[in-house]
Amino acid sequence: MIFKISLILFSFSAFAFDKDFTAVTERVPLEFGLLFDSIKMEVKTPGEKLKLVGLTKDLNSNLGALKKEHTYFLMKSEVIKNTMEFKFSKTRQFDVTTLLVKRLEQGYSEKSRYLNKFSLWIWRSILAELKLRQKSGIITERSFSARSFDGARLQEALRFERYLKYLSPWIDRMDSYTAPQFNELSKEVSWVILRRLNDRSLIFKRYAASALGDTQVTLFNIPQRLLDLKPNQIKNIDNDAPLSYQEKSEKEKTKATKSVDKVTPEDMSPLSDDLAEELEKKTKP
Repeated sequence: MIFKISLILFSFSAFAFDKDFTAVTERVPLEFGLLFDSIKMEVKTPGEKLKLVGLTKDLNSNLGALKKEHTYFLMKSEVIKNTMEFKFSKTRQFDVTTLLVKRLEQGYSEKSRYLNKFSLWIWRSILAELKLRQKSGIITERSFSARSFDGARLQEALRFERYLKYLSPWIDRMDSYTAPQFNELSKEVSWVILRRLNDRSLIFKRYAASALGDTQVTLFNIPQRLLDLKPNQIKNIDNDAPLSYQEKSEKEKTKATKSVDKVTPEDMSPLSDDLAEELEKKTKP
């Protein structure tokens, strides 16, 4: 009897994480939707699962009290800002050349089927930025050096040099990490984003009366059965043997939205217009 109850609880709870536990797509920006879908797939331990439910419950309460435009602004800006500013322990030195771009394109071709949605967004955005600079002649067969250009091209090269402060650590990991390693990295970044987003939303809710909406809205559908679960119960989620990484990646790929799956690096505006704008603000001399 106990075995049957545990089995039912496992099936019910695992299904909730995979399907019923969702972000309301029309109320969150694309970048955040990709992040949420990805971290939901990547969390493995009971502690991580409880933490994700707790954070989204808080975000529902804090962000849900704000006007839509403020919610969008906070979500989008925190995803972009904290992805760019993520603190890496060390970054290898490498030459930025057309050969590097070609190697990254090959890596993308080999790894993309195993990358989660948020990892894909990071890859595609940075590749799009590099390809734009290659097309404009800033990235060439020779190692990139801003001072080798002059005139209007020099200003563009200096701007790209400042961008590389934020892009280089990511380029290094794109070049050297396996798909599972990169997904683990994007999950780590996602936790930072969720925590800081919640902190900022709480500040807005408490101190910015003009940002408050007329009604409380729901940004995340959290099944009541997940809210009611206790730590000893959620452990049952881990009782079944997990899917292999390839099986999990294939399963996630079939769920991806058409708009995401059909996008290629060539289709992405460089780092998205919002990310390019943020880079521009942060790198002004």
